[in-house]
Amino acid sequence: MLLFGKKIEIYESRNYGEFKALKKLLKKNGISYGTGWVQTEVACGCGAKINMRQVINPDYSPYVWSVYVRPENEKEAKRLAEELEKNLIDRNH
Repeated sequence: MLLFGKKIEIYESRNYGEFKALKKLLKKNGISYGTGWVQTEVACGCGAKINMRQVINPDYSPYVWSVYVRPENEKEAKRLAEELEKNLIDRNH
């Protein structure tokens, strides 16, 4: 957990599955990290309980998740993030 000191953002995405996988990978490799999220949009419609954007595209998310690391862990964390992205792309094709 990173409360104080300099932090560098290494990852930002709307894909929650990738976000969780990256957190697990960083933890497995002993890299401390911090996370955050922002809701970028509200559900469309007045009092809408169903977001039509998610009905049309199940992968749509109104949230953006971010991962931060210390500057001394930046290179290793970015390398792990790139490996994860490459593995996910290879798995989808």
